[in-house]
Amino acid sequence: MNIEPIHSLQNAARPGLLPLKTLLKLTKPGVTLLLVFTAVSTAVAASGPWFDPVRLLFLAISGGLAAGGAGAINHYLERDLDRQMPRTAGRPLPAGQLEDPRLALFWGVSLAGLGLWISNLTLPPETTLFTALGIVVYIPIYTLLLKRRTALNVVIGGAAGAFPVLAGWSVFRMDWPLLPIALALVVFFWTPAHFWAFAIRHKADYGRAGFPMLPNIIGARRTAPFIFIHAFFAVAASLLALTGLPLLLAALSGAIFLGLCIYLWLDPTETRAYLVYKASNYYLLVVFVGVLFL
Repeated sequence: MNIEPIHSLQNAARPGLLPLKTLLKLTKPGVTLLLVFTAVSTAVAASGPWFDPVRLLFLAISGGLAAGGAGAINHYLERDLDRQMPRTAGRPLPAGQLEDPRLALFWGVSLAGLGLWISNLTLPPETTLFTALGIVVYIPIYTLLLKRRTALNVVIGGAAGAFPVLAGWSVFRMDWPLLPIALALVVFFWTPAHFWAFAIRHKADYGRAGFPMLPNIIGARRTAPFIFIHAFFAVAASLLALTGLPLLLAALSGAIFLGLCIYLWLDPTETRAYLVYKASNYYLLVVFVGVLFL
């Protein structure tokens, strides 16, 4: 392998070639914000009368850097397959927005390392551990080991999204009642339902790139029941976690979510899959906004 000298990276990193917008795109800001939000919401629920905004700030900063860094590393590792899918061909690396793709890897590792360092300095060690486990599941296990090899990739990958919830709880407490476990399970079961609906919508893209997503392996019709089952367990977990008005709102949004999953099951078209995908986003938002008011 031909390894270019480090000065080539320095030359490629001239300000005009690395606009802030490109660097931000590499961090998958939508996913990063979602993970930070679930972590902070859970931390607020855990804090009780010991609410500490400084700790919450450090949780958001460290978790955001770690998640954003992992997203950039994912961009680098999947750049070859992203070129094959019209949906992802416009991402920074396949679109050639970086002179040297290794800059994305350097950016991702730097952000993730900085996030873990800040967490280690300012938050309990358990918080740093959960944040690190999220990165390990997302990059080595999900991206490198599972995503290109098995249709069950997002089932195990769902754990990567559950760890920020546990990290948030551990900022203020190290006892483990039902609430944080149930919230982590919400994210764990929500992830396959969310991504399999998305995969039905973009089945052709995944097939072109060779990703073994479940709809490409067994078809949309046989995938729809699995979407409903995982959505059912996500909704059930949220009902165990919440009380009062947040419980009522989660139950209502969960009923809509499950109803759309049944609607997809009856006729698994791309249009119906997209409705389930969008509904899953709103459902998770309702659950974790409700967590803020426990």
